[in-house]
Amino acid sequence: MSIVTQEPITLPLLEQQQVQDLERMLHLGIPALVSPSGERLNLPNTVYEVFTKVVELMAHGQSITLVSDKQVVTTQRAADLLGMSRPFFIKLLETGVMAHHRVGNQRRVYLRDVLEFARKRDEERQTALDRLSRDAFNAGLYESTAIPEGGSDE
Repeated sequence: MSIVTQEPITLPLLEQQQVQDLERMLHLGIPALVSPSGERLNLPNTVYEVFTKVVELMAHGQSITLVSDKQVVTTQRAADLLGMSRPFFIKLLETGVMAHHRVGNQRRVYLRDVLEFARKRDEERQTALDRLSRDAFNAGLYESTAIPEGGSDE
């Protein structure tokens, strides 16, 4: 995608209803663009999916930022995105967890690699939590846990 915005795009309050109406219409099927002269062009599926996601986020009051998949970030920005210290992130890079390159004496990483690392890390964490919960359930630990007075099991 060639559009890159560095600042979040936030929906003005006056346009909120229009975007909610647009979101409702997008769920009816892939729309088409119609020119003033009546020429009709169906949206390609990929464009439809991106457009639908953008409208959905904006309709629910969320800001969006479009970034090229070739966007390069500093190690500090990557560490901030991952919620870790910069020195720890650099140690990860040195172990080969993620590709990086140098600009002068500074390391740079592609944002797509940082986001992919975060996605895999989150998947691994969820899998580990699921396994721990399943093991605790199979061991009968849930049944042996008393509910505090005045509490509930919900």
